[in-house]
Amino acid sequence: MKKINKIALLPLLVLALSACNKKEVLQLDFDVRPEKTSYKVGETVNFLISGNPDQVLFYSGEEGHKYIYKDRTQAQSDNITLEFSTNRRYGLDAQQPNSLRLLASQTFNGKYDAANINPADWVDITGAFTLSGIQSTDAAYVSSGVVNLTALSSQGFTLDKSKPVYFAFKYTGVAGSTQPRWWVNKFDVKTTTTDGQVLPVASISSAAWTPVKVLTTSPVNWTFGTDLILKFQGGGATIGSNQVWAISGGLSLTKVKPDAGVALKNMSTRLDNYTYRYTAAGTYTVTFIAANVNVYGESKSMKEVQVVVTP
Repeated sequence: MKKINKIALLPLLVLALSACNKKEVLQLDFDVRPEKTSYKVGETVNFLISGNPDQVLFYSGEEGHKYIYKDRTQAQSDNITLEFSTNRRYGLDAQQPNSLRLLASQTFNGKYDAANINPADWVDITGAFTLSGIQSTDAAYVSSGVVNLTALSSQGFTLDKSKPVYFAFKYTGVAGSTQPRWWVNKFDVKTTTTDGQVLPVASISSAAWTPVKVLTTSPVNWTFGTDLILKFQGGGATIGSNQVWAISGGLSLTKVKPDAGVALKNMSTRLDNYTYRYTAAGTYTVTFIAANVNVYGESKSMKEVQVVVTP
């Protein structure tokens, strides 16, 4: 009888066992389709999902949620706009002239105290905007108008988009007559990219206002509360004089947040459909990213579908 060489067979046995025990990432079987391709504004869009990936990420195709911009952190533009809204009550211009001014600076050193407020660093750009007249109610706000910050040379301000810009609301009031009360409930800086995307740069809450008393014998100061309104309360004839600034943080005009997706599932859940509503008409490129991930690797699949939303 022929003897079997067990030593010679050992490498083959090891290879066979290794092949049997080899672990891999489960390959994706994944697809998405909407029940129909056209919907009305506010109508529920139902995306039908087949397969069962471990993870699914959803990009709606709306502003701020486009897959093609998921890695974008910089956006260049020649259309960088500011719009704010003001409400003024009390005080007469004849007695309290120029009580509120808007200034801009790209040379302010970022130190928020009176000693570091150098008027030479600041340009008064109020003339490009509309301020509220005296209102009879707290709710009556007046829009400043939408102003392109790159077109303020007539105000003496030339914007350098590569540098941060600071804004300041400068309040001036004099003792002896009623001082105006000013509220600001909107401060929107936006950039419009070359492909028409409108991206937020700053809002009334994200601008990070800091009050600085420069010349004052009054206890009144700028405040910013949970109602998201920047307020200067003014005061009566005996309140004392005021020069108080509310200065924003340094705003980068080219830095933008990458567009974000929404995580729809993880390994412990199953997802056979997903519903979504669009609030504006348009044609949306919707992107689903599916993935199977474990310690042995990763398998991904991307599906794009078009959804038309009509008024």
